[in-house]
Amino acid sequence: MRYLNKTFAKLRTYLKRYYKISPAYIRVLEFQKNGHPHFHLLIDRFISWAWLREAWQAVGGGSFVNVKFVDIHRISRYLSKYLTKELLLSAPLRSRRVTSSRSIHLFEKPPCETKWEFLRVPIFMLYERHKKYLLSVKLDEDSVLLSFSINPPGQELTNAAT
Repeated sequence: MRYLNKTFAKLRTYLKRYYKISPAYIRVLEFQKNGHPHFHLLIDRFISWAWLREAWQAVGGGSFVNVKFVDIHRISRYLSKYLTKELLLSAPLRSRRVTSSRSIHLFEKPPCETKWEFLRVPIFMLYERHKKYLLSVKLDEDSVLLSFSINPPGQELTNAAT
């Protein structure tokens, strides 16, 4: 698996050099009955079989390359066929069965409830502004303010520090 992944990374470099941008792709790992892994790759453009075969051989992937056109209306059917096969369940631990280029987001992360932002403001100014919402205060050995935590406005204070 490690060798196959490194070989695919080299192929992606070839594709990027050839097309001047990184093509978008979805890659599904499948194992043959004899245990040998191979990839099913959906890519966002046509690549000639001859070019792909030559590039795959050059990066050490072997001589067998099978290219099929998948109609855009049939992509989900094509992918689901390989995602539901029992052979995929026999993949080694920590091997990713489905990967994609960075431009494709298969599993969107839910929005975070907490919004963080970096402020370039002295901590003392923030302390003065938010001291009515204080929950805790940390001082160093010289009683200089190190950090503090607040309860956001609109929530009841349960352990207010003074």
